[in-house]
Amino acid sequence: MVAASKELRHPIKVVCHRTGLTAHAIRVWERRYGLICCKRTDSNRRLYSDEEIERLRLLKELTDCGHRISQISCLCLDELYGLYKKEVNPAPVTAPLPQDLSHDSAEQCLQRCKEAVQVLDTAVISDLLEEARLRYGQRTVLLRIIAPLVHEVGEAWRRGEMRVSHEHLATSVVRDFLALGARNYQLRPNAPELLVTTPIGQIHEVGALLATAAARDLGWRVTYLGPSLPAEEIAACVQIRKARAVALSMVYPSDDPNVPNELTKLRGMLPAHTALLIGGRAAYGYYQALRVPDVRLVNCLAEIEAALEEISVHSCE
Repeated sequence: MVAASKELRHPIKVVCHRTGLTAHAIRVWERRYGLICCKRTDSNRRLYSDEEIERLRLLKELTDCGHRISQISCLCLDELYGLYKKEVNPAPVTAPLPQDLSHDSAEQCLQRCKEAVQVLDTAVISDLLEEARLRYGQRTVLLRIIAPLVHEVGEAWRRGEMRVSHEHLATSVVRDFLALGARNYQLRPNAPELLVTTPIGQIHEVGALLATAAARDLGWRVTYLGPSLPAEEIAACVQIRKARAVALSMVYPSDDPNVPNELTKLRGMLPAHTALLIGGRAAYGYYQALRVPDVRLVNCLAEIEAALEEISVHSCE
């Protein structure tokens, strides 16, 4: 199994959201079985790593299948995953499946996805992504497989190494995967809301879809509006939804003179407490052209997550 990050960075509400466990259940398991080694900040907030969250998620899935927590709490991540695979696919397998990832890292899975894009094999890409989600977890698939896959396919198209059909196919598969594979999270009643779209003229939406998936994984309520909306429409939707933040993806074109004007107009129409995040391949150039404060540039999904967690903390203060 790919090693999940051991960095302690997620508060208990994110852990509850991703695993389906209550804070009370997590504390009971910690006390009785010594499962988790969380860390407390100077303000006494408990922080957990991605590895710990993945372990808790698997334990929750297995106890829902009837396993006793006292009997499985001592298992390592690979053992928990193997047990879970038996539950979801109990029939004996005499030979490796075509998309078996039992000996692959996330980076090797990424390489296999790129090879499947080269031959326009939608089924293989979909199977690889679904198997990776089961094995590595949603966040690892987003950060280490889907995001770099989309970026590298886009760059290969720009260099002339892939056709536009390759880029369209990769986008289509990712869109369907994120839509069909989204878990039904139980949102907190006071979950902050994020509005996601692209500025008018920016029709590439895969970056916005990735931001949507990452935000939902952090416990945000997300309204995704599709691509290419004018500032007036975005601001009106923020008012209706009372959104705490807006995330805009900008990929192509990178030299539209109207985009900086749209961003400036939008920032002026948004409430002061509504954060405006921009990201994507073309975002840096547009960010440099802005002459307004309070627009935050995020260069990758990890930076989007960090920004949303910071906004969420401030929203609760």
